[in-house]
Formats: sequence, C-alpha cells, structure tokens
Amino acid sequence: MRTLVVGLAVLLLAGCSSAVDAAPVHLPRYGSLSELVNGVAERQRTEQSARISLRGEITGGQSTLQFTGEGVLRGSGNDVSVKFTQVVTQRGADPQETGFVVLPDALYLLQPGRQKAAKPWTKVDRTSTDPDDQRLLALSSTLVDSADPARTLSRYADATSISDTADDVIEGDPAVRYTIVVDLAKAAATQPDAEARKQLQQQVAAGLTTLTSNLWVDRDSRPVRTVVRQDLPGIGTLSIMGSYRDWGRPVDIEAPPKAQVR
Repeated sequence: MRTLVVGLAVLLLAGCSSAVDAAPVHLPRYGSLSELVNGVAERQRTEQSARISLRGEITGGQSTLQFTGEGVLRGSGNDVSVKFTQVVTQRGADPQETGFVVLPDALYLLQPGRQKAAKPWTKVDRTSTDPDDQRLLALSSTLVDSADPARTLSRYADATSISDTADDVIEGDPAVRYTIVVDLAKAAATQPDAEARKQLQQQVAAGLTTLTSNLWVDRDSRPVRTVVRQDLPGIGTLSIMGSYRDWGRPVDIEAPPKAQVR
C-alpha cells in the first residue's frame, strides 16, 4: 500500500452576442458499464496519450500518510506505457520518491534514496521467480491498470456497475459524473489470478464489501477526473483524486539510459 498508494476537456461554447443564448452542450451519457468502457477505450485509441496527476492520503491510523504523483500515459489496450513519479510523505520521516517506467516489454524502477546513485534505475526481470521481483512486477501491473482509464473500469467488469450519473463541471468545463461500484466478494469469486483473488478475499474478510469511486468524462468521452474514498479496516481512510489532461499531446516515455541502469 505504501509503495503504490495505488481526467482534460477542450470544450468551446457558442454564443455570438448577448441576444443569442449559448448553444446547448450535449454530453455523452452511457447507460451501462460496457458502454462506458467502450466509449472511453475508443477515445483513448484515438487520443493515445495523456498527462496524469495523483493526490491522496490515508488518515485515521497511527499517522497520516500523504502521496502525490505526476506522470504520462501512452497507448491503449495491451500496448500501454506509463512513466510516473510518486512521492510519499509521512510525519517524522523523509519524503520517499519512487520512479516507474513501464513499457510493454520492460519495467524500470527508481527506488527511494537512489536518485543520486551512479546507476539509480533497476531493470526488473519479467521472467524472475524471485519474490521481490514478483512483487515489483505486480506493482507495475497495478500502476498501469490504475493509470489506464479503460483498464481501471474493466478490471472487475463482471462485478462492477454504474449506480448513478449526473451532470457536473470540472475546471469550468461540463462533464458527466459516474458513480462506479465494485462488489468485492463477486470480484474475488470471478478473479482468475490466484494472487489477485487472495488479495480480494482478504479485503472481504477484513469487512470491505464494496469499492465505490467516481469518474468524470467530458463531451468527447475523455476521462478528466477520478476520485476514490475507501475505509480500510485497521489502516484508516484512503482518499485519492486523479486528474487527466492534455489528451492527444505527444509524451516522452523511453527506457532510462543504459549507463543509469543496473
């Protein structure tokens, strides 16, 4: 949890004079999760890239843990790359910065405290059976799933539904707010991956029954914001807000220089 404590519209309103009302804004309104996933995925295939910001905290435990993150996303479907830097801050401890570069065929990690090292980056072997490497690989998979709006929505598709929709405004632009609910017990029962199923079962055993989040989508079906607030038994309350912007603008996601990789 501590390692990975782990949407932008361009909208023109018409109105030439005070005597003419502004043209109505027609926002997409998807009636089912599959329609929403398809709409977001299709737009992502068109736009291909976006910038991501993340801000959140865990409160109510022994101490407050805060985290921020900035990164970029490129690609769609199974061909998604993510470059992301996260900073975790906790009272009484130095900020911990972690860097990720996740490519379709490689994972690179910049661990806390290694920023000034001669070779700060570590390449994680995707074929390794080492428990630490397996943990990092699972972490990178979670990062990509969390950064990719379409993957996030479809991760537990059989156990996920839209409970509410409403018109809203994000950064001055119209958007539709979707309330998304995941039935964790059902998600665990239908999860084919043994490790992921075990984690879901542990959450259910700890008293978590559902995971509720909000997703805001603009007129062009582009995610602009996500918000998750969840009580974690024995830990505290997790709150996360993610923002997407600059959809379609070029981004730079490359492997670190070989001289910096160990």
